[in-house]
Amino acid sequence: MKHDVVGVGTVVVDHLVLLSQHPEQDAKTNIISDAYQIGGPVPTAQVLLSRFGKACAFIGSWGDDQYGPLIEQDLATENLNLEASRMLAGTRSGYAQVWIDEQAGTRTIACYRPQSCLQPDELDLKLIQRAKAIHLDGWPEKTCFAAAKIARQAGVKVCLDAGSLKPGMEQLIPYLNVMNCPRRFLTEYLQTDDIHTGGRALLEQGPELVTITDGTQGAWLFTNEVCLHSAALPVLSLDTTGAGDVFSGALIYGILEAWPLDRTLKFACITAALKCERLGNRDALPKLAEIEAVLQTRDLPLSRWD
Repeated sequence: MKHDVVGVGTVVVDHLVLLSQHPEQDAKTNIISDAYQIGGPVPTAQVLLSRFGKACAFIGSWGDDQYGPLIEQDLATENLNLEASRMLAGTRSGYAQVWIDEQAGTRTIACYRPQSCLQPDELDLKLIQRAKAIHLDGWPEKTCFAAAKIARQAGVKVCLDAGSLKPGMEQLIPYLNVMNCPRRFLTEYLQTDDIHTGGRALLEQGPELVTITDGTQGAWLFTNEVCLHSAALPVLSLDTTGAGDVFSGALIYGILEAWPLDRTLKFACITAALKCERLGNRDALPKLAEIEAVLQTRDLPLSRWD
């Protein structure tokens, strides 16, 4: 079977803890509610794409601890092909504790990555070579790099959600077609906070298309021909966890649909904003019809530089 998107990356269990507001250091506060969900940049983006009708396969791993079965069941329920993924005996799954400040609409995360990950020689070459696109998060470093090389050699589009600076980014970026990152990545990787300078610098390293997100300030899209900026959709934000992951998934959807760049950028901004109105990254994922309705009825300001 030829998949639309094959994902390679980290999967974690998020323990979401909703607080009225963050307590001061060395103080206590009451929990309003809590829940467990499956997270990670690539799985979250793929679940969105799967719900939008795209065929997705995930290449990753989880431990044989109490969270492993939860991960496998969740991803299988969301129709992700897991034939190239597996449980690694004697290891711990990735885990994150997410404290959500209800009053401020922000979140603080403490996490650990999985103890062990699939190695480059464990990748399913045919699965990658037959895909329309692969989606990476840059971790584990050597495995993502190997997947990118395999995909480019096969003419498969390579997409990266660079949520934070990881080892080996300078080797991986030249193999990318599409790169999405938050504004803080520019400072971490390029030592600049200037979005136009950073966007152009990333293009020069290899990608054909670069997007940079900046929360309530919207998002920028760069190609060698044009720079676009879309304002953010104003929403009452409850939980920003996974907003960048969702933006990446929506961006890839627009690219696969061969939409114009302005529509693709607005679609991604709207999708990420609607997700932030709700808690989590499963029940919070907006439906395609909901996004299209906003796209048709709300005129997000768009700026363009040729």
